[in-house]
Amino acid sequence: MESVNAISLDREIPRHWRFSSEEDEQKLLDAANPHLRAVVVALLDTAARLGEILSLQWREVNLDRRELVIRAEKSKTRTERIVPISTRLLGLLEMRKSDPAGKPLPADAFVFGDALGRRMKSVRTAWENACERAGLSGLQLRDLRHEAGSRFEEAGVPVTFVSKILGHTNLTTTSRYLNIHRRGLHAAMEKLEQHRPAVAQPLHKEDESTPADVPQPIEQPASKSSIIQ
Repeated sequence: MESVNAISLDREIPRHWRFSSEEDEQKLLDAANPHLRAVVVALLDTAARLGEILSLQWREVNLDRRELVIRAEKSKTRTERIVPISTRLLGLLEMRKSDPAGKPLPADAFVFGDALGRRMKSVRTAWENACERAGLSGLQLRDLRHEAGSRFEEAGVPVTFVSKILGHTNLTTTSRYLNIHRRGLHAAMEKLEQHRPAVAQPLHKEDESTPADVPQPIEQPASKSSIIQ
């Protein structure tokens, strides 16, 4: 089998579509057929481009080291990069490494190909059907890469590493590309409050009374006229 470069050279345009909750991701996975489900997991856990995933071959995967290699000739930026394999993706790859007869697929077989390791050039129809069944209107395949990159950033991964995982050649591209979700914004506020000095914490109800060390108003002596009266 020969690798076919299917990476689009069009400029990546950031979009603001994100899953609104974890339930959205699960609905998509439940609505997808087995092949598409594997592709979706790979996209979400590697932040790779669709063409990079569909052209991935077993010789570029090391399950022992839990790494996959996006080769330069298959990358949009023509730069080779290593992407770690998540636990979820590892389990999925373990199930895909053999053909229906239980025989290991050859090194040149496509990881996300058909059951015999033959290349699958498109998942467009399966994707559209899954989105319709899941009730996720407006979601595009390329949005999964944005979702994945933003998740890495929200998890506290330094932007330099996020940039390398995405395969960007400079940090400016990464900064422009990432979308910060409201969950990330709330997480940022939580981190701020965790590091807030104790003296800056809001007063509790019992603390609202006047502290003993605060000077109290001095009572003015009664005037002579009032004494006479």
